[in-house]
Amino acid sequence: MTRLLLPVALVATLALSACGTESAGSGAGSTASTTTGNANPTGGTGSPSTSATTNPLPPLRAALATVLDAPGKGPQLCLGGVLTSLPPQCGGPVIDNWDWAKAPKHDSANGVRWGQYAVIGTYDAAASTFHLTKPVTTIEDYTGPRPRDPLTGQGPTTPCPAPAGGWKVLDPAKTTQEAEDATLAAAAALSTYAGAWLDQSINPADPAKEPEKMNDPAKLILNVKVIEDAAAAERTMRATWGGMLCVSQGGHTEAELLAIQEELSTNTIPGLLGSGVDTQLSVVELQVIDDLDGLLQAGMDKKYGPGVVSVTSALLPYAD
Repeated sequence: MTRLLLPVALVATLALSACGTESAGSGAGSTASTTTGNANPTGGTGSPSTSATTNPLPPLRAALATVLDAPGKGPQLCLGGVLTSLPPQCGGPVIDNWDWAKAPKHDSANGVRWGQYAVIGTYDAAASTFHLTKPVTTIEDYTGPRPRDPLTGQGPTTPCPAPAGGWKVLDPAKTTQEAEDATLAAAAALSTYAGAWLDQSINPADPAKEPEKMNDPAKLILNVKVIEDAAAAERTMRATWGGMLCVSQGGHTEAELLAIQEELSTNTIPGLLGSGVDTQLSVVELQVIDDLDGLLQAGMDKKYGPGVVSVTSALLPYAD
């Protein structure tokens, strides 16, 4: 199955939620597990180059994130996931000049202080520290660049055109939860299997008010993706599935993507926060603290091929 992107409870996407460095955390996913970051993230932009006459200032970075101060660790910028306990648990680069007296507001419990803020400053990858250069604000008052909404354009889609007469159930007797489970199992057993997901967009129920109706097998399009011979795969699926079906072709097998993710999890990825596999898009996703210079992405493209691994940065570029 493809990745599950919370909070929308659809079998379609996987969230990159892993707690930051030096912290506990939890991942959420389906076929692909999340990996935690390295103990000492060192990546992204690297150390600024120097010359005999100049010492360029490091680029400014921004983050909209939780700042958490646990005993013995100092104020940390939580760029990965946050475990929603009380107090919460998370971690990341230490903010070396943090002052709670200047923070707009914060919560505290059991000796831990935390709050959600917009911070602007510089990131020292080698030391894994963040240095504030502007006053801290609330996220609501922040007017700089913001991260792209992860839900935008990331929902489950069906690449097949609608059949003549529209999407319809062909055999109600084979459009049950049991038939759906059997079909997904048959798909995963194919040597050409690249992924599967459920497109519930045609279901007229309100997922907020009637969540129990969203998994009606008769009101979803079962999507199966293979790397070749989609027609043969569709014949196999139709042996057990009588509902709406789209079998598409392309990308990489799920096994290939999971193998790449596993290989990356055993390497020291600079500033790694989390990883996942999205079989709908046929990519391995990596989230790191800072790769805004694109060096890590370029390395991944060279090793695995363009676009097979997608690197995103938790820090945002910022310009005065």
